[in-house]
Amino acid sequence: MKKIGLTGGIACGKSTFVEMLIENKFKVIDSDKIVRDILENDREISLYIEENFSPSFILNGKILRKEFGEYIFSHEKERIKYEEFIMPKIFKKIDDEFSFYEKNGEKICILDAPLLIEKKLHEKMDYVILIWANKEVQLQRLIKRDNISKESAMLRINAQMDIDIKIRFADFVIDNSKGREYLKEQIIHLCSILETL
Repeated sequence: MKKIGLTGGIACGKSTFVEMLIENKFKVIDSDKIVRDILENDREISLYIEENFSPSFILNGKILRKEFGEYIFSHEKERIKYEEFIMPKIFKKIDDEFSFYEKNGEKICILDAPLLIEKKLHEKMDYVILIWANKEVQLQRLIKRDNISKESAMLRINAQMDIDIKIRFADFVIDNSKGREYLKEQIIHLCSILETL
């Protein structure tokens, strides 16, 4: 089974791309969904946050994700500490999902992961697809999508590797700065390539 990593900068439009891949019958592992499931269901995480950061980020046993996110993205050392705790759990779930699809006879499986390159997951992939958008488009989309200030948006963008550096790791680059129709054309072309891998 071919493992394909899909990544991009925050708010570069990966979700739209993933929807189109699923419409074309590709199997996609959503790392954000894996993270959400872990945050909602793994009691160890909320206890860890309570003990190592602050009880104020927990309400009725649930993580206040927006507040904790604001804190983590503005305290780099704390973010690194948190990621060191949560990443092994995420990696295991991703491996489990790849194994499931492989056992079910899939030829291709795509991992949608914003931190694919930062966390060196690209090294386990056969190919890497990068969804790219210019910085201004990225910033405006993030402010609108998450209803946050320009400063908060910049902190989140700067917490990730620069998208123009990510290009060096990509086998395929999709430009999502020019609207849905242009994106669709690129996806149709890419899907035809993926089917031949």
